[in-house]
Amino acid sequence: MLCLLLAAAGCREQKQTPPPVNEVARVGDASINQETFQALLNLRAGGGSNRFATMEAKAALLDELIRREAVFAKARAAGFDQRPDIRESVKRLIAGKYQEEQMKLKGAEEPVVSQEEIEQYYQEHAAAFATPAKARGAIILLKISPLAEPEKRAELLARAQSLLDQASATPPADFARLVAENSEDQTTRYRAGDIGWLTREAKSRELDPAVTEALFSLQKPGDFAPLISARKAVYILKLLDTQPAGILPLQQVKDAIVYKLRKQKLEEREQDFFASMKAGLDITINRPLLESIRPPPFSPKSLPATPGTVAQK
Repeated sequence: MLCLLLAAAGCREQKQTPPPVNEVARVGDASINQETFQALLNLRAGGGSNRFATMEAKAALLDELIRREAVFAKARAAGFDQRPDIRESVKRLIAGKYQEEQMKLKGAEEPVVSQEEIEQYYQEHAAAFATPAKARGAIILLKISPLAEPEKRAELLARAQSLLDQASATPPADFARLVAENSEDQTTRYRAGDIGWLTREAKSRELDPAVTEALFSLQKPGDFAPLISARKAVYILKLLDTQPAGILPLQQVKDAIVYKLRKQKLEEREQDFFASMKAGLDITINRPLLESIRPPPFSPKSLPATPGTVAQK
């Protein structure tokens, strides 16, 4: 009888508990269930392809999950999950995912911006939509060396004055010919000397600042400025057109205003969420300690190398 009891006990000890019905695989103490595997399969299948129709394909996908669980098990055994930076990363991931889902529950729709809000913002921020006065001119440029003798500069000024007299008496349609035949500015020479629209504040790198000042001193299109003698050139300048200072029309800036107001509302929604998360929690700040914490000293060596440069060592 004793032998029979011992034999029965041995059979019970050797009997293994069957795995759960939905367990696709087990790695140590970790279970890979059907839901986890199915979710990954659906993601990789791309919405209905036959990519995982074969057993070989499904086994390869399962092996990916097994490898992940195996690495995770070894990492935990090594205490890797207890490292401060890893714990902070996990905390940030969980908090971010929770925030995303909670804010969706509170209202995932895009904030609505009314016409009244748009008009109010436009009126209250009129200065942001102000446009400065603009002027458009044309030039004939004659180059001269900064080291040129006074006689040489006087000779060039005489030639420039002659050209200015011709340009002033020439019909507008013939001005382009004078520019093409005489101007030494290759950028504007074959477009009738047109330098484009300028403002007083926007200084051109190609033109002497005196050109901009002279341009805005002219009164009406077609007027010529007196000769402009700069360090490296002499300019003949003609006013082509002007635009007074003004305010951009609402219709032109409406989309930008809507974007700005929607962004503000999203930020307000986010701030309300954080306020609700802080509510009921005992939050204290050690300000003396916070003030005592200093960032590391700046060092150019710590800056990342930019493309085309060699990092300092």
